[in-house]
Amino acid sequence: MKPRMEEQVSRKIVNVHKHVDGPWFWTRYSAKPYVGCAAGCPFCYLRSGVYLGKRDPATFDTLIAAKTNAPALLRKELARLDPDIIMCGDWQQPAERIHRITRKMLEVVLERAFPLFVLERSVLVTRDIDLFTEIARKTWTGVAFSFVGADEEQRKAFEFRCPSVRARLRAMEAMAKAGLTTGTVLMPVIPCIGDSPERLDTMIKATKDYGGSFVLAGGLSMGGVQAELTLQAARQIDPAAEAKIRRLYRWAPGGVPAPSPPSSYTADLGRKVRELCLRHGIADRIPRYVAPGPRALNRKIAERLFLRTYDLELENAASARIWAYRKAAWTLDDWPDNLAHVLADRGKAGLEAIPDVGRNLAVHIADWIGELASEWPSLSADSAQGLFWPGTVRG
Repeated sequence: MKPRMEEQVSRKIVNVHKHVDGPWFWTRYSAKPYVGCAAGCPFCYLRSGVYLGKRDPATFDTLIAAKTNAPALLRKELARLDPDIIMCGDWQQPAERIHRITRKMLEVVLERAFPLFVLERSVLVTRDIDLFTEIARKTWTGVAFSFVGADEEQRKAFEFRCPSVRARLRAMEAMAKAGLTTGTVLMPVIPCIGDSPERLDTMIKATKDYGGSFVLAGGLSMGGVQAELTLQAARQIDPAAEAKIRRLYRWAPGGVPAPSPPSSYTADLGRKVRELCLRHGIADRIPRYVAPGPRALNRKIAERLFLRTYDLELENAASARIWAYRKAAWTLDDWPDNLAHVLADRGKAGLEAIPDVGRNLAVHIADWIGELASEWPSLSADSAQGLFWPGTVRG
């Protein structure tokens, strides 16, 4: 049954995140033209919470609201924002084929010269390769494809209205041939079904074979109506999976699941993915684009700190230690003064005085400033070329 569609006029379109989404998608902003999703994947966390507002979660995939004034709002709101990576668009069908709002929003992103990140399950995304490449010429474009796994069995259970795995891989190949940064977002990895080394390896190898340069993997969040729907889908593949998933999420019959699995499980999953990515010669993090400007050096230093938080998560380190790095990364990412100038003017004491940094991190930051400045002298100046700098992404 096709979903019912309605038009709506929105008051706002751009979500401005409090912090950059590091070390995951590196986005600062997001903008979506539709509310609801015809794909109706059972695991989708957007079925509940602030996304649908007061709407009944049961209408998530049966009623699609098109924000018809989204392009005009985007043009107005981006004019007031500093350029940074925006996750923008939604290529779901039939909404986008009818309304073409995403296409118009991409034209605004190009006009305003904002770097763009796209995450999609739809192959309709290939329609807009021309705009992606134009945006990339001005700044940067990253196009990632979302999967639960590489086999059709999982797709038919968890992504039954999405294009085939092969179709999405071919779309990825088209992005790679266009010279765009592309890869896989393996989210969510379905526990007890999609998290075996064999299934992970198949997806990572396929990504490499079709031109992808990274695989980002994330666990399954549970809560709201999607928890029961996810269990139903899991039973289609393996009836025994329900008991295993319930144990993992500490979910007693009649109760509610924990929102996420234990940190030890998440760390183990991340380590498996990293090892397999290394084996196939691709990254397990998306390379960060840093725009030109006086904060370029700061953001490259922050990138190292963000990556260190992920390393610590894979080591299942103490939460306090992880948060120390994360808070320092957030602070430096938005610090208004070029860190090379701070070091030159006040030495390491100047770095230590920055909130959330402290003595130990100041030593590392001073060393990193020296390394980056020697490799890319323009980083310590008031402008920098927007590039990926070497030595910051593992893979």
